[in-house]
Amino acid sequence: MFIASFITGPFQANCYLLAREEGSECVIVDPGMGAEEFLGNALKTHHLAPVAVAATHGHIDHVGSARQVSDEYRIPVLCPRDDRHLLSDPMAGLADFARPLIEQWYGSTTLREPDDVIDVEPFSHHCFADIDLEFLHAPGHTPGCSMIRVIDAENGPIVMSGDVVFAGSIGRTDMPGGDPAQMSRSLADVVWPLDDATHILPGHGGPTTMAHERSTNPFLNRH
Repeated sequence: MFIASFITGPFQANCYLLAREEGSECVIVDPGMGAEEFLGNALKTHHLAPVAVAATHGHIDHVGSARQVSDEYRIPVLCPRDDRHLLSDPMAGLADFARPLIEQWYGSTTLREPDDVIDVEPFSHHCFADIDLEFLHAPGHTPGCSMIRVIDAENGPIVMSGDVVFAGSIGRTDMPGGDPAQMSRSLADVVWPLDDATHILPGHGGPTTMAHERSTNPFLNRH
């Protein structure tokens, strides 16, 4: 399994490229604000051909370039069903403090949805670039928030956790669509059962493992 990553936009979100190996097809996970500025060079460097965009959730710092990338490469965007509205109405999931930034970045707070969107159902599987992706529905940060698990990864279990769990922390629940009670259930029912060997690639910050988070993350220790 080949994984490359780079940081995008003012919220410093991680964008990941998943492929079986360099020189093959890839899936772009969470192309955030300004991702297109870095994406072309990363694809060229690693000789990758994108075949799909996958979103862990609909917040603009994770899908802010989804339409541009989808249009340029003519590839579908896989988005959790309950977050699809955020692709065109980002302020529905953000606090008012973000409005000036969104207007400055895009010239509007209303965006055009990508032409090709696949509604992702909870815990569904989608195969692109010869990679089986399972969307582990873990609401709380947003209604559709999911972690994307790579099935049969050669280097051990891999989960892109989006804004569900980070190294030492979890996603915030105080923005529109957030729900602390749902987050608590997601941590107990979806995150906690992950195998200790799971490599966690979060939406912000550096990578970690489930074993490390189970023993050190104060929010997980409650479960």
